Amino acid sequence: MRDIVLDLTPFEEKISLHSYLKEALNFPFYYGANLDALHDELTSETDALRITVCYPSQPRGRMADYMPRLLRVFQEAACENYHLEISYREVA
Repeated sequence: MRDIVLDLTPFEEKISLHSYLKEALNFPFYYGANLDALHDELTSETDALRITVCYPSQPRGRMADYMPRLLRVFQEAACENYHLEISYREVA
């Protein structure tokens, strides 16, 4: 099983966040950099993958509204794909 820790704490906007996710999760060059594309990539994972998502307790900037939606995408993808295991760590 591949283990990945995602640190989402430094991000204040979506573009750099999705760029980070693309690189950290080794998504293809055509990754759409939005929540639908993230869901598609996570649910199409065929190798065992455990992701720990570290997220800020107080998201900054545009992430205040976006972070709960992003975390929900990870959770929904894990429910749909038995190869995927997601855990969360809130960072103060």
